[in-house]
Amino acid sequence: MKEYIFYTQEGTTYPPQIDKEIDNCQILGVVCGENAENARKRLEEQSPWIKDCGFDINEAVSKQILTDNIKKDINKLIDYLIEDEYRNYKELGEPKEHIYNTLLRLKALVD
Repeated sequence: MKEYIFYTQEGTTYPPQIDKEIDNCQILGVVCGENAENARKRLEEQSPWIKDCGFDINEAVSKQILTDNIKKDINKLIDYLIEDEYRNYKELGEPKEHIYNTLLRLKALVD
């Protein structure tokens, strides 16, 4: 299953030291699902307070989260490919648009 975070721009919050409303995003929850719509339904079922507070779950934005397990899988794949691609990259004269550079960017992202 995939993990998703849901947030909305509906509503306001109050900062700790000032009695003033601030428009910003509200985190509604983090939930797992087969896809974003399945996760949205689960969030709605598991968190009835969202509707009770007046938030529209259908207006919420969802983003998939890179979990630690997904990061480990990406790292395994990168480690498997990087040596061969490095040799190929060197043989081709270190071109800017080479898969080796993409692998390095991904490794930096998930490390």
